[in-house]
Amino acid sequence: MMELFFKPKSVAVIGASTNPKKDGNLILQNIIDSDFSGDIYPINPSADEVLGLKAYPSVKDVPGNVDLAVIIIPAKFCVDAMRACGEKGVKAVIIEAMGFAEVGGEGTKLQEQIVAIAKEKNIRVMGPNCTGIVSRDITTTFFPMKDVPQGNVVLIGQSGLLAAAMSSDLVVNKSLSINKVCSIGNKCDVNENDLLDYFGDDPQTEVISMYLESIADGSKFVPIAKRVAAKKPVIFLKGGRTEAGARAAMSHTGSMASDTKIVEAAIKQTGLIKADDFTEIKDWAKVFSTQPLPKGNRVAIVTAAGSVGVVVSDICAEHGLEMPKLSDVTIERLKDVFPPNMPPSNPVDLWYSIEKLGLVKTLESTLAAPLEDPGIDAAVLILAGMKYTMPVLDDKTVQKITAKYKKPVIICMLVGYNEYKNRIMEELGKDLPVFTSILSGVKALSKLCEYGIRRHKNAS
Repeated sequence: MMELFFKPKSVAVIGASTNPKKDGNLILQNIIDSDFSGDIYPINPSADEVLGLKAYPSVKDVPGNVDLAVIIIPAKFCVDAMRACGEKGVKAVIIEAMGFAEVGGEGTKLQEQIVAIAKEKNIRVMGPNCTGIVSRDITTTFFPMKDVPQGNVVLIGQSGLLAAAMSSDLVVNKSLSINKVCSIGNKCDVNENDLLDYFGDDPQTEVISMYLESIADGSKFVPIAKRVAAKKPVIFLKGGRTEAGARAAMSHTGSMASDTKIVEAAIKQTGLIKADDFTEIKDWAKVFSTQPLPKGNRVAIVTAAGSVGVVVSDICAEHGLEMPKLSDVTIERLKDVFPPNMPPSNPVDLWYSIEKLGLVKTLESTLAAPLEDPGIDAAVLILAGMKYTMPVLDDKTVQKITAKYKKPVIICMLVGYNEYKNRIMEELGKDLPVFTSILSGVKALSKLCEYGIRRHKNAS
């Protein structure tokens, strides 16, 4: 049944509007602009056509089958729309209207009626109070969305932010290889268990990030999450961890926030990767989707500033990463690019070599040699937003080195001029994880190493 949400052969938009400022118009336009090749049926009792497509007064009037219906009308009319879907034989519905359990009172009663109809007619419902799906195959959000990539990352969230603003940010800026984004809202029916189970078996999905304000059924969630996390990284952000957050969750999606201690136990039991904010579920997905899994936690630091090497070393140690000595072979390889009175060590200090050879030639030795060292599992590379860094972008030096040695590298960028920093973020950041914070970068790498160690241990 989940397949009908993501690969339907026909879709009806109940509430399709001729007004380009209305959500019903934007949703219809997004479906048209996607790669969806099935039949599209605008439902509008006051229009003959919408966006060049023949419109119908009711979903029941559509001449063909309808696999998926997207409902974007006021909440008080949604119950009748659900009944019409049931009579038509629609088996998947996304309700994007607000005004249900999240507002309480009459809204809760409307949601209960929708659930009753769904059970009676065997309909799966996503939402209400959601923004649906973003994907190359079909996009139902009301944010303008074009050219969604066919990537390897799925975002699942009890948040319209994910399937709207954040998706738009990621798609337009090409900063994350999105495959699908699912906004599940109040979770009156389809919930995280359904989607986690589905994407766990989806061959296109390699990384899953989740934001939840509640766990629908913990007894089902734990075994599903444990199974999926054993073969794919699942990054998990829980909203409503505090009393203040729990109150906000109730007014946002009508969710009773799950007990924090129970959630923490579930994370440990399942192997989920716990994030603390939206930036982390996005940034960590970038790291996991672009970098190979390391077998250990031994890190080399490559930097042009000694003080930065000291701070990065501290942060690595605080996050469970080791800073081993370089092997004799690696030290021998690096001697030519270091002054006689400063033997190579870890952190690897680049400045002398940069002045002597330029950054491209320097990295070909000082980044490549540690990555070739069998005692090193990963590297942190510090770059500056300066003119001397630009040849590295033009030559794709870092990409070539990381492709050759197949060990994870994260880049941290601390100082520089905006014109150069922006180029690093936009150009290098398309292929590799680039952070403007050492702490954020090292924390992400520590999660990758932790997961990599566990995966390799379980495989042996």
